Amino acid sequence: MNKIAQLGLIAFVILIVSCSNGQTKSETTTKKTNEAIAHVIPEFDIKFPETKFKVEKTENRDPSLGNILITNWILQGKDENGPFMYFVAHNEFPKKLKDLEKTEPNSLEVAFQAMLTSSAIKLGGTDFEFTNIEYDDFKGLESICKVFNGDGIIKSRVYKINNDLFMISAGGKNIDIKKVDKFLNSFRLKK
Repeated sequence: MNKIAQLGLIAFVILIVSCSNGQTKSETTTKKTNEAIAHVIPEFDIKFPETKFKVEKTENRDPSLGNILITNWILQGKDENGPFMYFVAHNEFPKKLKDLEKTEPNSLEVAFQAMLTSSAIKLGGTDFEFTNIEYDDFKGLESICKVFNGDGIIKSRVYKINNDLFMISAGGKNIDIKKVDKFLNSFRLKK
């Protein structure tokens, strides 16, 4: 299996685990387990819309990626326009991707595209458009695609921030793009 195919597979596995379910703030804590220090989620803020639905947080470990912790925050529901979803996923940058990044110059962008595509395809995503972006000089990629047979959109951003990956998504059927952008633009790391 070539390195780019491996990269796509790793990114796909990350998104399969991270598309479980997903609080408006993270909190940093250091946990010691058997004298090993666990990776700590950087503190961040994001403004989920106020609805009658609650933001759910889940945590999963992926043994195939070195037992990294994948944390998700998700708000999903349905209103007069149809179903909607607001989502944040965080995990440590996997060692396998670190190794590939050293040998393949475009591996990060390939991984970002695989992550964004695989998560949206599960929701019926088609007609993808990608744009390179940055957050405080950290590289990222944004995607937008159609869902619900063209009656909705999913817009997502993924960033590598130091040794962490963040994916932020929002969308739904007949959703106002201004609401989607407001959510995506509200992501901030605490300094």
